[in-house]
Amino acid sequence: MTILFAYLFGLLLGYVFGAFPTGYFAGLLWNVDVRKHGSGRTGGTNVLRSAGWGAFTITVIGDILKGVIPVLLARWLFPEYSGAHALAVLGVLIGHNWSLWIALLAKPDPRASYAAPPLGWIQMIAEKGRGGAGVAVTAGACLALFPLATLITAPIPLIVLLVVRYASVASLTAAGLFPLVMLYFVLTGGAPWSYFLLSLVIGIIIVFVHKPNIERLRTGTERRFGQRLGKSQNG
Repeated sequence: MTILFAYLFGLLLGYVFGAFPTGYFAGLLWNVDVRKHGSGRTGGTNVLRSAGWGAFTITVIGDILKGVIPVLLARWLFPEYSGAHALAVLGVLIGHNWSLWIALLAKPDPRASYAAPPLGWIQMIAEKGRGGAGVAVTAGACLALFPLATLITAPIPLIVLLVVRYASVASLTAAGLFPLVMLYFVLTGGAPWSYFLLSLVIGIIIVFVHKPNIERLRTGTERRFGQRLGKSQNG
């Protein structure tokens, strides 16, 4: 029971922090509701395109912190349960992508029809709670979980971003590389298997939420990093 509680609490703790819409409030400082621009998402990429570098900087710093804090709390509360630490990271990523707070901020749609709770709540969050893709917040969470693997992984996506100037390509590079780095540490006894399983799930989720970006990359319509908005984009 203690293990189950630790795991569920770690997941919930991560979700609560991850779901906080940093980009939404950062945009409001520049009188911009980022939900009404571009992709409508509150991630750093869409904030940069719709509200500029100041709001982007606040968003990235805030997103990293909201990833770091719940994982550190989970490690402090349940030091013996590595699975709880891993689930806190997963909760952060899920919360950032499908945020209860963003869903509650959305205007009610009288035409919307949902199932009975709790399934109806999940439907509402999935439909109205779009946050960002979650790369910055997940990087912060992984940094708190396993700093060495994160620091080894980080330079390559950053180089990719500087070279190709597509945030989505850099994000997908990180999603593919991090599990490989984590596998090395698991096989050499430096990390538990739960961390590797976490890295695989993270990679799958990040690829999934980048499906629109992948399609635009295929068709040559993806915007480069920092390019201001014209048409709707996924941020």
